[in-house]
Amino acid sequence: MVTEQIEQFFRPDGTLISIPAKSGKRIAVLEHIASELSPGTKYPEKELNSVIAKYHDDTAAIRRYMIEYGILDRDNESVYWLRLE
Repeated sequence: MVTEQIEQFFRPDGTLISIPAKSGKRIAVLEHIASELSPGTKYPEKELNSVIAKYHDDTAAIRRYMIEYGILDRDNESVYWLRLE
C-alpha cells in the first residue's frame, strides 16, 4: 500500500511517475518498491530488474539509489539482497 506521503509519485496502476527529488520522499518510494523483496533472499540483477520494472523503466537508477540509501547490498557478481538494519 502506498502511503499518503508518497502516493503523488505513483499512478493508479502502481507505476512510478517520477523519482522524488527530496531524499526523504525518495527513500520512502524506494522502500515501497523494496517491500516487494523478501529478507534473506538473494536476487540476481536480472531478477531484481524485473521487480523494479513493474514500477519504473530506469531500473539502473532505482538500483543505484537503493544501494546509496542502504536499502540493498550487492556483491561483485551483481547479486543483490535487502540490507537488514
